[in-house]
Amino acid sequence: MATRRQQMRFIAALLEFGQRRLRLQFDGSFKRFVGRHRAANWIYVVEPASLTSALPGRATYRFTWDLGRARRWERYHRARGRHTYLYSAEGHGGRACPVTPSLLAAPRTRQGYVVLHEAWHSTLRLAGIRMPYALEEATGRVVGVLGARLFASERGDDELLAESRAQEHSWAAFARFVNRGYRRLAQIYRREAGAGERRRLLAALRREADALRERLPAEWERAELTKEMNNAFFFRYYDYTRFYPLALRVHRATGSLPRAMRLYKRAGREGALAQLRAYSRG
Repeated sequence: MATRRQQMRFIAALLEFGQRRLRLQFDGSFKRFVGRHRAANWIYVVEPASLTSALPGRATYRFTWDLGRARRWERYHRARGRHTYLYSAEGHGGRACPVTPSLLAAPRTRQGYVVLHEAWHSTLRLAGIRMPYALEEATGRVVGVLGARLFASERGDDELLAESRAQEHSWAAFARFVNRGYRRLAQIYRREAGAGERRRLLAALRREADALRERLPAEWERAELTKEMNNAFFFRYYDYTRFYPLALRVHRATGSLPRAMRLYKRAGREGALAQLRAYSRG
């Protein structure tokens, strides 16, 4: 097992790669270890017959470093019949995010994803680029997933490269599952289907998640598919998956992650999602 010093050196190598190769800005993040809180926590709250946030002001989520506090929020909303999803992650995209215990404990390919994905948020913020939330998360997925693969390739680390490819495959399959599930849920909610039909669809999605989990090679995506299949789960992940196929097509069309990132930024500055669609079609 790697020591903390070795793990910190690996994260430092990710930062150097992100700055040099991808021109990412980290805004002071991932420089020092802080063990006070194991992970960052977000709670998503959705009404039982819709895919709309039930948080005050329709906020997308509520954030805290304190897991106990997040669980109290969750119990509060569950007691009122709402769907919740409590998501804990190894870091966030704000300023000076520390290296957390959960980041150090994560597999190297997951560390690569987290460090590069969160730096994408910092990079856009510091450049004054305001993308639609779902587009920022989807392009950030490409930066994190494919950036981790490029990092492994440049290091000549065959084991890490294989793991990064497994992560890439697993996330793509996970995204397809979420997008299909969200659309099916949205359709029955538009029809104002009864509680019985809602329960049957969520039960079917549970079975599909279980079947998909058995086929995926990456640990993180398999673990996420063990979570409760409810409105909050699909509400949360649709922001990450809705534009992922588009962002991925742009990357494939450019043949280069840095070039794709420049196009993402241009679309963000100009508010020109249509340009990305046109480019992805060639």
